[in-house]
Parts: sequence; C-alpha cells; structure tokens
Amino acid sequence: MALKPLDKNWGNDKKGISYVGKDFATLKQNLIEFTKTYFPNTYSDFNESSPGMVFVEQAAAIGDMLSFYQDTQLKESMLSYATERKNVIALAQSMGYKPKVTTPAVTTLNVYQIVPFSGSGNNNAPDETYYLKIKEGMEVESSIDSSIIFRSIDMVDFSNPTDREIDVLERQADGQPTKYLITKKVKVISATEKTTSIQFDSDVDYPSKTISDENIISIISVEEEDGTKWYEVPYLAQETIFVEQPNTESNTGELSNDSISVPYILELQKVPRRFSIKVNNDNTIDLQFGSGDTNMDDSQILPNPKNVGLGLANSVQRLNQGIDPSNFLKTNTFGIVPQNKTLTIKYLVGGGIQSNINTGDLTKIRNIQFVEDLLAVEDLPLYNATKASVEVENIEAAIGGRGAESIEEIRQNALGMFGSQNRAVTRQDYIVRALSMPEKYGSVTKVYVSPDGEIDNNSPSSILASPQNITEFVNVVQSLQTATTQQIQTELVKYLTQKKTSIGEVNNPFAINMYVLGYNQNKKLSLLNKAVKENLKTYIGEYRMLTDAVNIIDGFIVNIGVDFEINVYSNYNKREVLAECLTQLQEHFHIDNWTFNKPINISEIELLLANVEGVMSVPSVKISNICRSDNNEDYSPNRYNIEQATKGKIIYPSLDPSIFEVKYPNKDIKGRAI
Repeated sequence: MALKPLDKNWGNDKKGISYVGKDFATLKQNLIEFTKTYFPNTYSDFNESSPGMVFVEQAAAIGDMLSFYQDTQLKESMLSYATERKNVIALAQSMGYKPKVTTPAVTTLNVYQIVPFSGSGNNNAPDETYYLKIKEGMEVESSIDSSIIFRSIDMVDFSNPTDREIDVLERQADGQPTKYLITKKVKVISATEKTTSIQFDSDVDYPSKTISDENIISIISVEEEDGTKWYEVPYLAQETIFVEQPNTESNTGELSNDSISVPYILELQKVPRRFSIKVNNDNTIDLQFGSGDTNMDDSQILPNPKNVGLGLANSVQRLNQGIDPSNFLKTNTFGIVPQNKTLTIKYLVGGGIQSNINTGDLTKIRNIQFVEDLLAVEDLPLYNATKASVEVENIEAAIGGRGAESIEEIRQNALGMFGSQNRAVTRQDYIVRALSMPEKYGSVTKVYVSPDGEIDNNSPSSILASPQNITEFVNVVQSLQTATTQQIQTELVKYLTQKKTSIGEVNNPFAINMYVLGYNQNKKLSLLNKAVKENLKTYIGEYRMLTDAVNIIDGFIVNIGVDFEINVYSNYNKREVLAECLTQLQEHFHIDNWTFNKPINISEIELLLANVEGVMSVPSVKISNICRSDNNEDYSPNRYNIEQATKGKIIYPSLDPSIFEVKYPNKDIKGRAI
C-alpha cells in the first residue's frame, strides 16, 4: 500500500486545545472534552472502567508529573522559594554567603597568674619581668565533660594594662605585699584543633579537595611542606587579604609607640596562593584552588581592550554596542594550582548545643604555650613557678553553641548579604564596619558619620584647617577685643564669608566625616592614637565605595557631673536609699549606654530616682560640666554651657559630634537625702 505524502499543514489545525489545566483532574477532563469534540465517532465510552480511559488517564498523569517537576524546578531555582537544603545552600553561596555548618559557644575566661613583688615601701609593685604572654590557642576543658574543649582566640598578655586587674595575694607581717594576683580576660570558643593532609598530583584546573569532618568552624592554616602559606579568600578572583604585622619599631616605626594598646598593624597583601571554601549539603567543606602555576602569575584581573565585545553577535562595531563590563575582565589563573604538592591543613571543629556550659565549668588547662625570652629571665625557677601558677575560670556561662543553620536562616542571611554586597554604603554601614574592627588592632568604641560639610568647620577641608587661615582668624579676634559682642559677631561673620568667597567651597560632596573615640585602659573615653587610625584607615578602605572618601576625625568628649536631692520616707534608712540611687545613676550613665549626640533627659533621671524604693520625691537634679584644670587634669578640656543647652528638661548635645561622659561615677555623681 502506497503511503500518502505528509501534509505540510498537518498539526496546524486551529483546534480548541486548553492550556490552562495543569493538575491530573483538569488534564483528564480536558482530554475527554477534546475527544468528544474532535473524535465523536471514534471513541465515546468514557466510563471509568472503559479500556480507553487507561490511555486518557495515563496521558493526564504524565502531564500532571511534567507540570509538577516544571513548577518545582522553577521554585528551586529561586532562593526565596527553594525548599531543598542542597539547593538553598548552592543558591546562597552563589550570592556570596557561606552557610555555617556549626556555631561554637562563646564565653569570657578569667586567666590568673601569681607575680612576685618588686621594690619596697610605696614603690612595692608587681615585678613586670614576670608578666607572662600566653599564645592564642590555649585549650581549656570542662570539669563536667572532658570532651567539651574551649580555645582562646587571642593572646593573653599580662604586660598589657588593658583590662588587667591587680590584687594583693600575700603580705608580710608589716603589711608589705609579697605576691600579687594578676587577672586578665580573654574570649574563648568551643573548638578543637585538627590536622589533615591533602595531596595534589597532576595539573588540574580548579582542583577541589573535601575535608570529610563535620562541624568545621574555620580553617586555621594551609601550608606546604616547606612552610609556604596558602590563604583563604571569599572567592578566587579576590587577590588581596588582611594580614597583621607585630607593632614593633622594626616593622612600623613610630607607630610602635602605641604597641601596648595596638599590638598589631593591619596591612593588605597580594596572595597568588589562595583558596576558597565551599559548603556541601552534608556539612562538609571543599577547598577549591585556582588554575595557574608559579610561572604564570596573572592573579590580578586586568581589563584587556582586545577582549571587549568578545563573543557578542555584533562585536565588530564597538561604538554603540551594549557590553557587559565583566566580559573583558579576564584572568588566566584565579590563583595558583598546588601542583605535585602536599598541603597540611589545620582547622577547628566543635560547637553544637552541647557546648553551652555553666559558669565556673572551665577550670582545667589542657594545652598552653608561652611567648618567652629565657635569656632575659634572671631567676629561672621563680619564672617556672610563675608559669605553673596560671589558672583559669569562665566568669559567665558559655552560650551561642548550636548546629548548622536552618534552611530559613540560610535564606534570610544570604538575602541580607546580597543586599549589602559586603560594601559600606549607608551611614550605618560605616558605623557597624568601624565598630567591627577587632580590638587587637585598636579600640574603636564610639563612631559617628556625617557627610563632609554637614557640620560647619569640622571638615579637614574647612577654611579654618589651614595654618595660614588660623593665624588670620586669631589676628581678627585679637583686633576685636575692645569691641562689643554684637560688633565681634558681625566682623567674624564678615571675615568667614569673605574667606569662603575667595577660596570657594572646598567641601567634598563625595566625602564622609567619621568621628571616632575609643577607651583607655580604664575604660574611659579617649582619643584614638595614630596606630589605631592607621588600622582603621586600612580596614575601612577595603569596604568603602570607590567614590567615597573617608575623613577620620576625633570626636568630642564632654565630661559632666550629676548632683541630686531626694526626699526619703521616714520609715526608710536614708543611707541605704541614697546608696541605691547612686547605684542606679551609675548604671544609667555607664559609658556603654551612651553614644554620639545622645541628649540627657532630666525627667528620665528624676523618674529613675523616684522609682527607687523609699524615695518620696526628687526636689532637684543638676547636671554640670567638668573641664580640665590644674586640679583635675584627667578630664576633657572641652567646655560646654549646660544651661544654654537645656530646653524643657532636655540637655541637647553640641552640633559638634560629642558624647556626655561621667568619667568617675563614684566621685562625679553626688546626692543628698533630705
């Protein structure tokens, strides 16, 4: 039988096919209606038991399954709707977020050592030559469960006076101290160090090696057999990392003058030997390396004009062609391949809910190492006895330990990171980034950010910043000493206007002014030294926008005193009530509760005092400014008119970024019970 030629118009009939149905029931009904409409004489038995309904229901089932997998694939390709853990992890990492496979518990550890005395009489003090330096990584185990191990994340330097407490441990019969108990604090996390090795044989582009351990907190180090280091980067295209240099005279010059408060200086270093980390669905991690070798170190991404438009359909004409900027950012390596090498990897494991322990459980030192110069030790047995005296105890419960992040936590954290792109854009971004700089690079505790020029004459580019202009301004002021106040104000405004007109506005519209303050060793507000500012400059520089300039400026400290009166009920002890009021005010004015440009609410203070049990009324609360003078050199030199700044029981801060500080609460807060 001869076959008829295929009709070229076959399949183009305009039949009423419904594309709405996607579930089994709707697809089945659509197939039945289609059959009834176009094949009424071919098949008409649509009973459930009919043999022909087998094929109808099979077709509907296939359509239902295809619709389901199509919808599922679309949903699992979007982070906001994905539900499978492996897909959520993959999408989060593509957006730059590394999910946490475990979270360690964190607590503060008190570290004690005994130090012999030096000197006599009023010169009796701890012998500084016996202050110990304990390396980071000191391991302490729980007295309840020896499998729970905590590890210090910073060095414990007893010679550093920051957070150092000194108490007399033993005295002679005449009262002279013979031994001192020295206390330092250090943060510890629930973690144990492990070591493994990985071997690279052949030259493979972008090799990846898996560390099979679960609950990996972080990678400590990756080194070759000869000690050459490899560095972790967020992604292989990043070629620079932060490295820390000891703040010594040979390394940093004059910055070493502040080495006690700033033991390390931050620097940026280019690292062709680098790797990135990928988190797997089973909570293991992969270490991925680049594709180059030591003879082809092209780890810096260079725009190449020969690559512009490469791969585009109309790449011949470049003048009006829309081009993706990343199209010509080419690199040959993204880092070096560790070819024919064995790498030793040290990493931390731990965390979990079981690592949350109570106060006082960490008392047994498992591993401790010291930084020491035995040649400088005169009495070696005494020095060894000092090392043996080291003891520890956690002063607060360890909290925060938990397992891997949930799917929803990964999703929300990834979306949050993608929005910021790890860049400082808003004022709050710069504030948080500055405050997040580790303390070993300097203490930055108070930050205020404003655009350049928003606050008059505080910009480094202000007309008064020039020494010549300062001299001219002083001469103008001196020439007006015999004039009236109104005449002085008029002449000064005229002078400033003329200077601005002559030199033009010099404020940078793309610059921000970052006002900063820190703590001294007694946790009192102080100006940052040059070493801290240098570290902050390096740290902020990696996160700021290209068009942003950041001026780091000292903030202003306004020291204040508080004087109050209370009426006490007759059936209460006046001294006890007054003592409780003083305690409440000291907590209220604790420096951790105050920041730049925060006003003082006198009504709030009155309410605080009135709520103390036994207080009948609060007749008066007075705030005064305490300035530096011959008798109190420790105070800030800044003067502030409290009376003029008070409006409706609110003491408003200065236009200049400033913080109110009660420097010595035991002395500067005074009260009377009447």
